[in-house]
Amino acid sequence: METCSFSRAPPPPLQSPPTFHKSKHFPKPLPTLPKSQKRSHFIATLNSPKGFGPSPRKTKTPKKDLKKQENYRDEENEVEEMRQEDVIPEIVTNRMIKRMGFSVGIPLFIGLMFFPLFYYLKVGLKVDVPSWVPVIVSFVFFGTALLGVSYGIVSSSWDPMREGSALGWIEAQKNWPVFLQSLRGSDSRKR
Repeated sequence: METCSFSRAPPPPLQSPPTFHKSKHFPKPLPTLPKSQKRSHFIATLNSPKGFGPSPRKTKTPKKDLKKQENYRDEENEVEEMRQEDVIPEIVTNRMIKRMGFSVGIPLFIGLMFFPLFYYLKVGLKVDVPSWVPVIVSFVFFGTALLGVSYGIVSSSWDPMREGSALGWIEAQKNWPVFLQSLRGSDSRKR
């Protein structure tokens, strides 16, 4: 076992720059206060939960500022309405989750069940299964499960009042163009 021998010197002491208190980034040190003023500051902080010192005085806003505030409120209301239009109703979201559960869960379960099957064929029955067969089978079923996410979203009815068909093929034909257009729209916004 080798040992490393080098001299370890203590680090140099830290020194503050000579312009420490003159810098605009650091505040000047506070002067020390007599005991009576310290007590009054302490009591003031206990009485005022908003912070230190007296409360700010309210000033009257001119009429121009009121008009600006009203315009700002109108813009906020418009933005809020646009956000509400973009929100997916909870009924539709639950429908999408159920569809995704089936369209993702079934292929994923089948894909996972092939692993014990191939193991049993290889070890239990001593069948020579090529190693590329489980890879291809798992690729197909896991890929189908991945596509099931999109199909679960698109195949559900986006109308809160209408349930939709059992397999959702009719809804999928209607919703695929809208779904693809929304993806293209988000790509064009990024550029």
